[in-house]
Amino acid sequence: MSSNLNDAASVPAALSAFLRGVERRGALFAELQCGDRDAGDDALAAAMRAFRNHAGGVAMAEWPRRFWTLLAATPQLRQSSSTARWPAGVQALAGLQPLSRQALLLRLVAGLPEEEATAVLGITPEAHQQALASACPRDTGGQPDASAWRTLAEAIQSLLRDLPPQRLARLARLREAAILGTRLERPVAATFTAAPPVEARPGRRRWPWVVLVLLLCAAALAATWWWPQWQASHGIGADPEPGVQRLQDKVEIASEDLPAQPPAAKFDAATALLTHPDFELLLEPQDEAIARDADFLAWYAAGASAAPAEAPEGKAEEEVPSKATGTETTDAQF
Repeated sequence: MSSNLNDAASVPAALSAFLRGVERRGALFAELQCGDRDAGDDALAAAMRAFRNHAGGVAMAEWPRRFWTLLAATPQLRQSSSTARWPAGVQALAGLQPLSRQALLLRLVAGLPEEEATAVLGITPEAHQQALASACPRDTGGQPDASAWRTLAEAIQSLLRDLPPQRLARLARLREAAILGTRLERPVAATFTAAPPVEARPGRRRWPWVVLVLLLCAAALAATWWWPQWQASHGIGADPEPGVQRLQDKVEIASEDLPAQPPAAKFDAATALLTHPDFELLLEPQDEAIARDADFLAWYAAGASAAPAEAPEGKAEEEVPSKATGTETTDAQF
């Protein structure tokens, strides 16, 4: 099978298999990067949709790097969420800078080797090593603590293995929606509660109100007969005199078309965008356009001069699973 999926019929099947292999790691990476599960799911869904748009024109050997580049570049993961909260065992991530946290999570969650992680982040190998060093746990003497590193790695792997069934089901729905190019809305909990029935107060008399309503109806009925008689007796509503009628007939109403001219004032482009009813939907294509070009922009910023070599024929299918799922690294390498 060719490494380039140009056959439109084969893309969805391969795309679904690839996303199924990385969705668990991608969801945990996004959640731990921003500290918010919902914001992380939004970032994962956006990266999946952007990846789906041009996966058919990319060699399968490049799929892992392209996916993680898109996910790392999503706006939700550029900084911690305002409601960020990290699970027990990985709370040390809260004190890291976003770049250092991404470098650490690409190693411990995505399982990417240093060369791949450097390309995903779009930084130099020296900058990547510095980011990893700043993210590494330290002992009381300020030296890298290998035991704390292993403890953190084991806690992350435990979170990765023990995702609850409800979480896995939601990730499957996010994947299917991304393949179809649609958005999966968050479930909204019902907050409506029925009002308790109003109990009738015992001993309260209602018949005076009934009598009043009947009297008002009778008065309205009488007015419909009496009012026209009163108008006729006082000359109200009668036809105008013949002379007045002839004068009214001679009056001509002059009119002319207004000249065609642009309006005196109108909303500028910024105000029209901000007041658009689909403002949030209008923003999304821009974010996805940036995400789609994030790998190119990262390559340009890093000053890379050579593109990665194409995978040889017949080896694409064997290389994808190892790169898509990554390796679980639990030992410190310094």
